[in-house]
Amino acid sequence: MKISRHHIYISLFCLYMLAVGYLCFSRPDEIPSIPLDWFGIPTDKIAHFVMFAPFPILASLAFIPEKYGKFRKVLGIIAIAALGAATAAATEQIQEVLGYRCYETKDMMADLIGIAAGAVAMMAYVALKTEQK
Repeated sequence: MKISRHHIYISLFCLYMLAVGYLCFSRPDEIPSIPLDWFGIPTDKIAHFVMFAPFPILASLAFIPEKYGKFRKVLGIIAIAALGAATAAATEQIQEVLGYRCYETKDMMADLIGIAAGAVAMMAYVALKTEQK
């Protein structure tokens, strides 16, 4: 059986989501400690940014067909970014229910900025790739 690039992207996205789930829902004492800030920015906010920036990239590669034109791909990326924002909001809400984690507005903002950065990067990739053809 031949493994296609599409299957690899779906597998990577699934592994990524498992990692995000682990980081979002594990007990704080199970996660390695990190310094409190990095260049004056709290490192937990950087971690949230880095954790959610790949969402639109990996989801786009996994779920937007290669045959789509630039316009449909950009619409797909926007839809995926909205789904990523909903996922980030859900993780924060679930953390509130867990009892050993809590909802933090600044974490949610870092998540959304990461998703936006990933979406912009993916849109730039689509624009550059379609111009090369």
